[in-house]
Amino acid sequence: MDENELIKLIDEDVPEVGSITQEMVRCTLAYSNQFRGSVRASTGRIYTDEEYTARRDRVLGTPLP
Repeated sequence: MDENELIKLIDEDVPEVGSITQEMVRCTLAYSNQFRGSVRASTGRIYTDEEYTARRDRVLGTPLP
C-alpha cells in the first residue's frame, strides 16, 4: 500500500449504521467471541432503537423532586 492509498483510506468517511434492530443485537451476540469492543455490546446489553426510545421517554417523563 503506497502513501496515497493510505491517505485515501484514512480520510474515508465511516458509513452510517442506521437504526439498531433486534437482528443486529442477535448477530453481535453470535460473534461476540470475535468482538473486540465494548463489554456491554459483546454481552448483549444493547438497546434497540425502540427500547431506547421507550426508556428515554419513561426517564424524561419522571418528575423531579
